Amino acid sequence: MKKLNWPLVGNRHIVDFLSRSIVNNKVASAYIFLGPQDLGKTTLANFFAKTLLCQERVKQGKEEAITPCENCASCRAFKESLAGSAYEKEDSSGIAHGDFHFIKREEDKKNISIEQIRIFINDLSLSSFFGSYKVGIIKEADNLSIESANALLKTLEEPREKVVIVLIADNLESIPKTIISRCQVLNFYPVKTDIIYDYLIEEKKVSRGMAKNFSRICLGRPALATKFVEDKDFYKDYLEKANIFLSFGDQDINERLEGMGKLIGPNAYGQEYSQLALKILEVWQGVARDMLLLDFGQEDLIQNHIFFEELSRQKLKFGRGANEFLRIIKNLEKGKKYIKANVNPRLVLENIAVNL
Repeated sequence: MKKLNWPLVGNRHIVDFLSRSIVNNKVASAYIFLGPQDLGKTTLANFFAKTLLCQERVKQGKEEAITPCENCASCRAFKESLAGSAYEKEDSSGIAHGDFHFIKREEDKKNISIEQIRIFINDLSLSSFFGSYKVGIIKEADNLSIESANALLKTLEEPREKVVIVLIADNLESIPKTIISRCQVLNFYPVKTDIIYDYLIEEKKVSRGMAKNFSRICLGRPALATKFVEDKDFYKDYLEKANIFLSFGDQDINERLEGMGKLIGPNAYGQEYSQLALKILEVWQGVARDMLLLDFGQEDLIQNHIFFEELSRQKLKFGRGANEFLRIIKNLEKGKKYIKANVNPRLVLENIAVNL
């Protein structure tokens, strides 16, 4: 099949599969887009929805690969709802389209509520505005409450013709097996560094040095690399998280806690606080893993090559030998589990900083 112009870097097997499903009229009633964050799952789900809803799909070549026309009333409804194409937005909740419905966990809520799911189900049960498909996307579907999962299950058990539901999830552990069994699971995998490197140079027009740096620190996640390129404050924030962890080796306990306070800030609370703490620990894990790799002489594999000199210096400060770095990495992973179990994020981070 001809390479499709769908907005996804890597994971082309999924693009080919979804396009063939549309061409052959074998679209499933429910999918789970599964994989780590920042692989483009939501972006692709939006584009898949737009393609299904398009009234004048464009056929590419003899294989009849499919893309949306961009000109029909349905495509215009996507375009006019947001500044720029809807499928370029990770959050498509603002799209005003009668046959497209998007929900995600509300700010500072732990789960997607049953009220959200009930409205979602009702919207999908109405007749199609454009006389074709109706598509619903549930972002963070692994955060469904028990009640909302049970309500959704009833809809999945009795699928309606030309109604497609896409669940976007990082893992399957929190999704009931009864829901999983009624969905087609599409696995998204981290993308090779050289593919992201080429993408950043060719599509984002960055320098080779920046492309090398961002393609490494994103750890196979193209959407994260794009964020680094397009949002200077986001990249600056990443560097600050990494630098504070690196500085712990030269600091006493009071200085470490002071650095922690700068990262957390005075206004973080609730689920926002927990998400911030998880992101901090993810960055710290990357730095600790780099130290372990350096200890094994695997310089080409380190993620944060931009900190190479400081990593080499601090490696001696944090401990001697692989066992010490493995201990640090395991403690950081435990910290993430504690936060997900609703332990106070500040206490978790402070405990880690003090006991490094």
